[in-house]
Amino acid sequence: MPVESESLSALRYAGTIRQKWLCLLCVSLGTFIAYLDSSIVNIALPTLARYFQANIPDVEWVVTAYLLMITGLTVVFGRVADMYGRKKVYIAGFIIFTIGSALCSTAPSLWLLVASRCIQGIGGAALLANGIALLTESFPLVERGKALGLNASTLALAGISGPLLGGFLTEHIGWPAIFYVNIPIGIIAIFLSARFLPASTTSPQTEPFDWPGSITLVAGLSCFLLLSNSLSRHEGRSVMIIGLLITALAFALMFLLIEVRNKHPLLDLRLFQRRAFSVAAASCFLSFWAMSAVIFLVPFYLDRVLGYSPTQIGQILAPVPLVLLGAAPLGGYLADRFGARPVCLIGATINCLGLLSLSTLDASMTRFDVMLRLIPFGLGTGLFQPPNNSKMVGAVPSHRLGVASGLIGAMKNLGSMSGVATISLIFTFAQLTALQHLSTSGESSLMLERQAFVSALQCTFLIATAIGSLVILSSAIKDEK
Repeated sequence: MPVESESLSALRYAGTIRQKWLCLLCVSLGTFIAYLDSSIVNIALPTLARYFQANIPDVEWVVTAYLLMITGLTVVFGRVADMYGRKKVYIAGFIIFTIGSALCSTAPSLWLLVASRCIQGIGGAALLANGIALLTESFPLVERGKALGLNASTLALAGISGPLLGGFLTEHIGWPAIFYVNIPIGIIAIFLSARFLPASTTSPQTEPFDWPGSITLVAGLSCFLLLSNSLSRHEGRSVMIIGLLITALAFALMFLLIEVRNKHPLLDLRLFQRRAFSVAAASCFLSFWAMSAVIFLVPFYLDRVLGYSPTQIGQILAPVPLVLLGAAPLGGYLADRFGARPVCLIGATINCLGLLSLSTLDASMTRFDVMLRLIPFGLGTGLFQPPNNSKMVGAVPSHRLGVASGLIGAMKNLGSMSGVATISLIFTFAQLTALQHLSTSGESSLMLERQAFVSALQCTFLIATAIGSLVILSSAIKDEK
């Protein structure tokens, strides 16, 4: 009997180990396809514009619609999962995403494609809202960083494969193929999730869902993203921009008033009274704000100043996701061993030094010079993100894990979108100022533009470095005992 008991115990232990890694596989599949579809489509936009005979502002709604749904609904789906179960919401996310992908691949017009991308975004929001929460429930505290690090590496994998896969499929098969590829992945993921994801703890279902809070949050975030989108492209009249700003602020105020008075709020504002949670959330937002400077400006620098081709630009930028692919699991492992705070601090410091080194870019740089400056950025980002995410979800009770997980996704997108908007404005102002100062030098117009671009680039990266230093300061703050 003791032997049988020991054998049974060993089997159960092995089953638990097997289930948590299969959970990681399911979550990684969801993270991969959700982020893949935010990058794989970009390279097909010129083809879509020609196919649908549409102008650039219209065809870019294919990207914007997806981001709007992802950002606006992650917190909502996080709360829904807290109430009704993460497994159910996660599987529903895969189903909706797969259906949306099938509709995208057969869309007969641009605006039906945009509508189908909204459906995809709804599914993607359900996936991203619950992935981190599922891992937090499945892995013990001593392995949480490792799991989050491995999951974060799938973001880098999506960043690498998105442009490559999108370019190949669009050129050799046709643009619908960039959506076909999601269908078999989605079907496999639905089966695996139904079979292996653990049932999660839920809040008492007597709690009513916060519809007023959800509507005002989604409306406010949508207005904010549309405002950021318009500012980053320098489109729209000032009346429209001011209108979007006022509307976004009005919805934000309404949301806060609703949440303060609601006994069962969508977003429990008391979570921000927890120092670890509020500091990690601010760090997440600021880090993605600073990251947007690299993602947005470096490709333009390589094209307009150094004159590299698109293929060469992709090769030069490749070290960032490649280093991130290896650094994210390392960051998670180190956080498990030494604690999240010191690893976040090291990652944020390396990231800030990388941003500072990018402020020294000029017109005489070689390919190796640029790559050397990009590597610290990928390393710092990989070390910082998993432990910071672990701090954020570790600071909330189990029945609020979905909201915390959803808020991480929202903070990432909000930081990126607002970063691109403000970076674009700062860079444009700095470039115009530099052109005015250089106009009396007697140089050719082409040389003046290159010099002004470099000057504005250096100025903008110095500002991004200042934002990066704020992430260092926030990472240094001790958690409450």
